Amino acid sequence: MKKEMLLAASWLSILAVGQAFAEDKPPSNDGPIIEAIKNSKPLIDVRYRFETKSQDGLAQDAYANTIRTRLGFESGEVYNLKVLVEFENVASIGDDHFNSTTNGRTQFPVVADANVTEINRAQVTFTGIDKTAITVGRQRFNLNNHRFVGAVDFRQNQQTFDAARFSTKLIDRVTVDYLYISRVHRIFGDNNPAGEFNSDSHVISAIVDGGEFGTLKTYGIVLDLKEAPALSSQSWGARYENTLTLDEDTGVKLGVVAEYATQSDNAANPIDYREAYLHGEAALSVAPFTGKLGYEKLGGDGTSSFKTPLATLHKFQGFADVFLSTPAAGLQDLYGTIAYNWKTAPFGTGVKLFATYHDFKSDVGSLDLGEEFDAGMSVKFRKHWSVNLKGAVYNGGASGIADRSLVWAALRFQY
Repeated sequence: MKKEMLLAASWLSILAVGQAFAEDKPPSNDGPIIEAIKNSKPLIDVRYRFETKSQDGLAQDAYANTIRTRLGFESGEVYNLKVLVEFENVASIGDDHFNSTTNGRTQFPVVADANVTEINRAQVTFTGIDKTAITVGRQRFNLNNHRFVGAVDFRQNQQTFDAARFSTKLIDRVTVDYLYISRVHRIFGDNNPAGEFNSDSHVISAIVDGGEFGTLKTYGIVLDLKEAPALSSQSWGARYENTLTLDEDTGVKLGVVAEYATQSDNAANPIDYREAYLHGEAALSVAPFTGKLGYEKLGGDGTSSFKTPLATLHKFQGFADVFLSTPAAGLQDLYGTIAYNWKTAPFGTGVKLFATYHDFKSDVGSLDLGEEFDAGMSVKFRKHWSVNLKGAVYNGGASGIADRSLVWAALRFQY
């Protein structure tokens, strides 16, 4: 009740400030509502996807045909206010030959794209303060590279937050973000017991753009997740990024990433722990080719481990999604990627190709946790269309984790 009152008060405060500005500005001939409608834009995002998955230990392979439709609008700005509303529907086509986590078909591997119809976003943004935006309502939020907080756009049902956000660039080359989260709408949908978390959580971020000296991103994530107290934690960290030009004539560039964070228990978490996160990456590029070598470690001691439950987890530790939850012994991931980015392909298209190899080990004892090979291709054409093909093969080796292989094919229209 306290959080609902806080959010209601935030809404009323923004509307009151907006009204104050309204009194200082002459209305348009059409009136503010008509003006907002005339300057609004539609939001259309439709994606069909076929996914197949085979996994050792399950007698049948999964085949999922799903279509995700998002329809909405964003109003024009009137008296420093604008409104965004977006509806979302995820529907399976044909028989459910997969375990969506809500359809009861547990004889199949999991493809976490359950049937869902919901309000994906419903937010009001106030921009009446110079270089500042205040957004209240159900919204998307991505922190840095999505490692700690993200919208999980790969899955058909997006992760969104009932939240209040304050973002400002009042200081030159510095961006400060604060997000209060009262509820998390997860990818599993309302019919899954883990589909929503009531929350009393905070995210703060400060980004300093140092120009040729690189970018420093500092952050804090304090999670209090009522339905999942074992995932409640506080994480504090910093990330450094830079791209150096090694040769002007050939365009050879070196990209570097260095990141460190610590995490400890918070709120009602029953385990008292402290773990560390470490990530380093080097990328050498000669357009259109890029090669990356990276190392990521989520610490663990055999009882507790570093966890990022609100992250876009599919983006990390391989596309097979074996390590969505960090093992208690922690996880080390040594990976390498080769990518090709053809920005000016024929007929106005853009083509990206990539291949990635992962070698997994535990943090405690450096035990073998298997290996994975991922590859994919994406093609963008006619401005609003894209095609994506992707595959992943995970071999658990001596770890005892089930081998699995996955293939995805998707067609997407965005406007």
